[in-house]
Amino acid sequence: MELINYVIYASIYIGLVATTFYILSYFSGNKKEKSLYKDNELPKVSVIIPVYNEEKSIEGTLNSILTTNYSKEKFEIIVINDGSTDRTLEIAKKFESKGVKIFSKKNGGKGSALNLGIKSAKGEIIFSMDADTFVTPDSVKDMVRYFKNKKVMSVSPAMMLYKPKNILEKIQSIEYLLGLFLRKTFASLNAIYVTPGAFSAYRKSFFDRYGGYDEKNITEDLELALRIQSHDYIIENVPEAPAYTVAPNRFIHLLKQRRRWYYGLMKNLWEYRKVIGPRYGDLGMFVIPVAIVSIFFAVFVTAYMFFKTIFNIRDELVFLSNINFDFKSVLHTNFYFIERLIFLFVTNPIVIFLSLFIILSFFYLFYASKKTGKISGLIINIPLFFIFFAILFGFWWIVSIVYIMFNRKISWK
Repeated sequence: MELINYVIYASIYIGLVATTFYILSYFSGNKKEKSLYKDNELPKVSVIIPVYNEEKSIEGTLNSILTTNYSKEKFEIIVINDGSTDRTLEIAKKFESKGVKIFSKKNGGKGSALNLGIKSAKGEIIFSMDADTFVTPDSVKDMVRYFKNKKVMSVSPAMMLYKPKNILEKIQSIEYLLGLFLRKTFASLNAIYVTPGAFSAYRKSFFDRYGGYDEKNITEDLELALRIQSHDYIIENVPEAPAYTVAPNRFIHLLKQRRRWYYGLMKNLWEYRKVIGPRYGDLGMFVIPVAIVSIFFAVFVTAYMFFKTIFNIRDELVFLSNINFDFKSVLHTNFYFIERLIFLFVTNPIVIFLSLFIILSFFYLFYASKKTGKISGLIINIPLFFIFFAILFGFWWIVSIVYIMFNRKISWK
């Protein structure tokens, strides 16, 4: 057997083991009772919204967070204007009459804006919120309840996409929905290693003790999550608390986003490589190692399948030409040709694995719809996801790895 086949089968085996492990962990984790705050016990909360040239979305975001049903005496909203040059500050100031606090500073990046907000915050719980994020009235309260456990230092929501329209957005919407299941599973293992920067909650005492956001880090939310894990604290997840973020709707913007995410993941995993190992339980022994191995397989299999498909098409055309196949007869149905295509398709081990993955994905999506309510567009979006995502995922990683190899600098935008 060729080496390439060993790699393919190894990727399938690891994928099946990981999938089985995550499903079992999800069901076992759901049986554990959580200690939660009651309404009269909820602590004071500060929501920090760093903004830079967000005139198109800041009004909607502020209207969204102002609808929260959290006690107004225990709730404050802080907008940090990070040197915007458009109408962002002007629009935000209209909300001062509703109790929103506005601070302005020179442009220094998201991390520096969040750190200023933390210093100004009076809440025991800090929420970081992007200026293009929208939440439901119950999201804040549902997330804060989990901080009754003093070991919990962060709580993440159910991240979803806001009104996906074009193909790229619809592909991302399914990716986010599948992520709901995984994030809850990781929470049951205390193995969450990314807290979404668009909307996550943190205990202020953690910042007081271990410092604020790393202002030089291009994935500051990922770094913070790994820092929390490295100090043996807990990160929870609340799938019943949705937060909707605006997705990149153009290929180049999506590529830049994923390049930053994956580049930052590699950099931060190296920085916090000590979390890989038995000292950190399931996170260090299974979740992160599987994630790293999966990246390798994603890149390898994507490149392999791309070239293999091209060569297979060439070989089939040569074969059909040698048996004098009538290519010109469009209306003529050649059952041998159809049978051969079906045989080649269903006997491919990768196709068999993907079929199983598709079945499991429907289970994941059922879970997501059960937790967050009816989800529209699944019939159209799911096929788009399975047709295009694997190729995009491998391509994003190849680009990111090239940037790492050549030490290319990546900015936040």
